[in-house]
Amino acid sequence: MMMRIGWMIGAAGLLMAMAPGGSMPDADKRLDSLRLDQVRMLGSHNSYRPYPLPQVEARIRALAPKEWDGLAYGHPPLESQLALGLRQLEIDVAPDPQGGAYAAPYADGPAEIKAEMAAPGAKTIHVPGLDWQTHCRTFRACMAIFRRWSDAHPGHLPVMLLVNASDVRPIPGLRTTDIGFDAATLDALDSDIAATLGRERVITPDDVRGNLPTLREAVTAHRWPTVGASRGKFLLVLDTSEANEERYRSGHASLKGRMMFGWYPEDAPEAAFFNMQSPSKDMATITRRVRAGFMVRTRADSETLEARNHDRSRLDAAITSGAQLISTDYYEGAPDPRGLNFRVSLGNGTVICNSVSARCAK
Repeated sequence: MMMRIGWMIGAAGLLMAMAPGGSMPDADKRLDSLRLDQVRMLGSHNSYRPYPLPQVEARIRALAPKEWDGLAYGHPPLESQLALGLRQLEIDVAPDPQGGAYAAPYADGPAEIKAEMAAPGAKTIHVPGLDWQTHCRTFRACMAIFRRWSDAHPGHLPVMLLVNASDVRPIPGLRTTDIGFDAATLDALDSDIAATLGRERVITPDDVRGNLPTLREAVTAHRWPTVGASRGKFLLVLDTSEANEERYRSGHASLKGRMMFGWYPEDAPEAAFFNMQSPSKDMATITRRVRAGFMVRTRADSETLEARNHDRSRLDAAITSGAQLISTDYYEGAPDPRGLNFRVSLGNGTVICNSVSARCAK
């Protein structure tokens, strides 16, 4: 408990922290000539989620005791992660078109928080009814944090954001909520992005596709913009079910007019990004896709398993595979309340040249 309290007291200091190696990655202009698919980014998994408070831990242990070890991780505020040099983050969102669907944990909170949770709009939450803590309660609030940070750091390296949009279905003994994303609530996510980040700061599928017939053709022709041209901008990927991915592209061939990319089959006109979380098993496929021009996100660790066992084989496989986006819960500067002393690093920084898709200086 003292370790956890000590970390929380010091969290505010992380806002002034520098990236591993002593300097912010944005200062390194050597990456500017590389395309986005030619760099590798270290990022955080479930970036919005702090380490569980004692009452949340108690609820998890009571209702889902087998899940606790896998949920015993957390992150400092989003601004602090950006200050640590992370340029790839993840936000989970749950649909709330009528408002109030996830307000119960805040029933005794301040009026402004109760009003925020009662208003319609996607909410940021991990497991409704079980694991509800977050650094920003609504999707718009999370995006507003990124916009404020961007305003304060002009010319920053591009930031990749995964938007994990999950339907919320009933679970006996846990929750009765039954709300899924539909065309309207997916459209609302695009509207929220445009209203907060601003269209001019988002690299969209239209920007990459250009004058080619399909997004896939542009990607495999290596038409990703350069890092230099992407400074000060964000790129978002919709991480959701196959049914919701289909809804998102319906009426938007090659994601025309959309604010986010998505996960689509390799032969689909919308193919650009892949979520391949098992780099050891899928290494050959990841490498082939990266060399073809696609972007791949993978995981260096999951459910604290690698951290508890000090197992770096998954990280090593992720690096070897060439995946551009590598997510972890254990980057330098991440809280370590359990004293696991496990740290994930790309070696020379948090954004580096990708030796699988580019020729990198020795």
